[in-house]
Amino acid sequence: MILVTSAAGGVGRPLVRQLIANGRTVRAFVKNEAQARRSRTDGATEIVIGDLRRPGDLENALRGTRQIYHAAPTQLVDEMPVAERLVVAAQAERLDQVVFHSVIHPDIAELPHHRQKLRVEAILQDAGLPVTVLRPSHYMQNVLDFWDFFGAGLLPYPTSPESRMGVVDVEDIAAAAAKVLVNPGAHLGKTYDLSTVELTRHDMARIWSRVLGHPMVAVRIPPQALENPLAAVGPFGSAVAKSVLSTRLRSLPDVVRGLRAAPNARGFRSWSSEAQDTYVQMMTYYDVHGLPAGNLDDLPNLLGRSPIDYEQFARRTAAHTRSR
Repeated sequence: MILVTSAAGGVGRPLVRQLIANGRTVRAFVKNEAQARRSRTDGATEIVIGDLRRPGDLENALRGTRQIYHAAPTQLVDEMPVAERLVVAAQAERLDQVVFHSVIHPDIAELPHHRQKLRVEAILQDAGLPVTVLRPSHYMQNVLDFWDFFGAGLLPYPTSPESRMGVVDVEDIAAAAAKVLVNPGAHLGKTYDLSTVELTRHDMARIWSRVLGHPMVAVRIPPQALENPLAAVGPFGSAVAKSVLSTRLRSLPDVVRGLRAAPNARGFRSWSSEAQDTYVQMMTYYDVHGLPAGNLDDLPNLLGRSPIDYEQFARRTAAHTRSR
């Protein structure tokens, strides 16, 4: 039995599906009944509803398992209490493997979210657990938080369009994780970077222009606008106005939907103020410095094939959206 935490998340769902397809039994750890329904759809063998932050929930979910894929949600700022309880529970269960979903370049000093991952890596390894660490880059899917604007020819994001970002498809992260979990002995004690390519938002916009068949423009939203939407009015407002006028109002419905949805992408408004501040700090760093890709050889070596490139991801996303 494999326990997958954050099983209803962007990586968790395809991972559960791939493990089931490989004949593994999977216990999905989710936070509510709505997520439980999604995990049942994905084929999870068992479902556990709980809260990683609540003592006892993770420990109970681990009972009777042999492996765990542990990924903490973005809004969990302090991962250490969870990691400390995971160590004790994993030792008690004598797990065969702990796969930790970390982050690319966890040693970036200016990013608390990254440093937390590095601390968790250390505590798991220092405990002598059979650990495999996966360090994924920025998800290709993150840009889809602003999907409603794509119809208006706008690709907004709270980072500079010139900043270079290492990116990876979550489907490939899940596929790599499944490989590691299905054949644990070959991966114990290993750390893998999961990166596909480095792109700027301008590069992404050019790809989306080809895929969607209309011009796309990358637009910077000030990272502070995540907490204060009024901060986006000036820099983003002119791009919206230009789009609406150039399309003779045809893009107006897309813009309206985007303006309604964007301020609460990923349920951001429900996060704690500390989690919101940490996320804004992360975007502010990316805005200036970007986020380089890691070792580009690790992912294809794990997958046994070339990773999904950005245009393949964009075409798959566009085809899926049109088919709905």
